[in-house]
Amino acid sequence: MPPLDSTPGHEPNDDLPKESARTILFQFVLFPLGVVAIGVAIFLLFGKLAGNEQSIPDYLTEIRSGGSHERWQAAYQLSKAIKRGEAKQYPQLVPQVAKLFSDAVNDDPRVRQYLAMVLGNLGDKRATPVLVAALTDKHLDTRIYALLALGQLHDPAAAPPLQNALQNGEKDERKAAAYALGELGQPGAAEALAAALNDPEADVRYNAALSMARFGDGRSIGVLREMLDRSRLDRVQGMRPDQKEDAMLAAIPAYVRVAGAEGAPTLQALSQSDPSMQVRSAAKEALGNR
Repeated sequence: MPPLDSTPGHEPNDDLPKESARTILFQFVLFPLGVVAIGVAIFLLFGKLAGNEQSIPDYLTEIRSGGSHERWQAAYQLSKAIKRGEAKQYPQLVPQVAKLFSDAVNDDPRVRQYLAMVLGNLGDKRATPVLVAALTDKHLDTRIYALLALGQLHDPAAAPPLQNALQNGEKDERKAAAYALGELGQPGAAEALAAALNDPEADVRYNAALSMARFGDGRSIGVLREMLDRSRLDRVQGMRPDQKEDAMLAAIPAYVRVAGAEGAPTLQALSQSDPSMQVRSAAKEALGNR
């Protein structure tokens, strides 16, 4: 489940992320990590890179010693190779990528952002220290990707820095931290998430509520009801109709988890009168599965 965002913007496809982290990380769709802003013209360069049939060691070499454009493009291609499952052939890949990630602190920020994706997708807790260190990076997008990657690692050691970001970060960091704490799966984070239910940013509240629902924490029920109320969603500035629908689709299973039988009237009303066929269908399915 992806983090949630009412920020205007569209979720990119898996092959060519086009928008900045701050506009795409929290869309209401299943979450492949987004990446940094790139122009459509750059897409033409990816075809050339892909045509070279390079291997993971080739990408690592380009990140170490290539030109400025080559380094971030190689980091992008490496992230794609990892998603294709090619990492199994390289048992020492995590420490190599972690070193490249640390060494790129003054490089084009896209290098670190793609490498954060790589470290998250590799799912190895050895990456936790370098990702935690990146939470002080001067680039906001890099900090966001580091937060999300920490959630993917499921390392309890990441809980304190994630909670700190949730409490003290900029609004986009708080969104990412709220989502990542749910991914991390540490029930001890529930108190920090409960405090975030009162965050002034709707996106932070929504992510916090969905994360708490994973733990079965009933304190999330008020915000989940907010997400199922179109009149309240209409008051969220800049929230598009499709984002409202996706928020409701994300909230329905979470609401069922924490509300139980008491949630039936709300779901019944949605199943009969919501203007979205998808929302009606999801509500009917939830009622049938209770």
